[in-house]
Amino acid sequence: MAARASRPWVMVIEPQCWGFEHSVYNAALLQTVCRAYPSHEVAFCGERTHLDYVKEELDRAGTSDRMDFRSVNIPERVASNWGRLPLEFALCGRVFEEANRQGVAAVVFCSTTGTGLLAIKAMMRMKRFHAPTVAVVHGCLASILAMPRRPWNWRPALKHVLALPHPENLRLIALGDSILDNIRKVKPKLQHQWSCLDLACIWPPDENAPDEGHPGFCIDANGIASFGANTGQAAVHPLRFGFLGVGVKGFDTFCRVADDVAPSPERAIFVMAGFYPSNAKKKQPTSRYVPVVSNRPLTRTAFESLVRQLAYVVWTAQPDHYRLTASATFVDALAFLKPGIYLRNDFIEHYFRRMGDIGYLCGSHEEIVQTIRAIMSSFPVDRYQRQVENIRRGRAIFEPEALAPRLRAILDGCAR
Repeated sequence: MAARASRPWVMVIEPQCWGFEHSVYNAALLQTVCRAYPSHEVAFCGERTHLDYVKEELDRAGTSDRMDFRSVNIPERVASNWGRLPLEFALCGRVFEEANRQGVAAVVFCSTTGTGLLAIKAMMRMKRFHAPTVAVVHGCLASILAMPRRPWNWRPALKHVLALPHPENLRLIALGDSILDNIRKVKPKLQHQWSCLDLACIWPPDENAPDEGHPGFCIDANGIASFGANTGQAAVHPLRFGFLGVGVKGFDTFCRVADDVAPSPERAIFVMAGFYPSNAKKKQPTSRYVPVVSNRPLTRTAFESLVRQLAYVVWTAQPDHYRLTASATFVDALAFLKPGIYLRNDFIEHYFRRMGDIGYLCGSHEEIVQTIRAIMSSFPVDRYQRQVENIRRGRAIFEPEALAPRLRAILDGCAR
């Protein structure tokens, strides 16, 4: 972990993700850190293949020059939280020793777990580490609403770790105002530990630019999505409604929606732009109207090709889970300027209030079916165009340039 000493620097570390996981978000968070500390070097520490994916995302955006990528050993995923704990302590010990030795300006943990936060809190005290530090809390935050299924995991569970003494120079990051509001309701005595930073995003370049697979996209007054209309080609396709992401999060409901809509293939197609893990505990749902489902993660190119062809993203995950969790699917819809048809939930509803009409909020699976049928019956051309424009303008709130001042203020606020 040797550091460059020529300029002050900030350490950013991903302590749990392997390979592609969270690489798109972490690249955007790194950009945010660079803009928050424009005169500093930025070191990014993580698992070796994860570094490659993050660097690829940054290279696509042309912003990897200022970063020093450093491979570190991170704990493997194990069934028992106790199995991770010694490795979490060892990793955090090395991080804070190096940070103390080099005199870093700040430390940013891209994610954490219950055991990870326990290690962060303990090692900050043991190593007498006083520089500003933040830790982003992702999906594991939802676990504070219940106890782990295995009793031996109760003690290191996030719910208990949050109640332990909290270093003054540490802030936990909730990925949205709605999440922070719900933390205040669920754990009001712990709200001083938290700050809010919207989910950082780097938008794909030329998100609607033609390519060989789909040389242009437009929808006429009859609701027909045409590909190639702006290139002289005559290919015409039906409306495409898409499920994005990992199938264990709502794909069963998406299949039921497709079965209930039961469209003719000339009018609409239901598409899965994602995968259903072959090792998932639940059997893969099926629908005759969702023709192809991958059991392995798609390549970035394959994912983007599928999403660009959609008319709408259909979001059918469990709404209660998103009281305390951000939705990456929602952000993917914004990335490709796709209006969404969403089951109403706190996280997405908050952004409807901030951004305006960016799709449809539905109170039930039945309402989603009714909405899709109405769209197929009479495509709302003008409203669709307004929704796309609202997304184009409103999504700026997720960009690193917009988030950097807030991140710097959070870190400056926890300096001692």
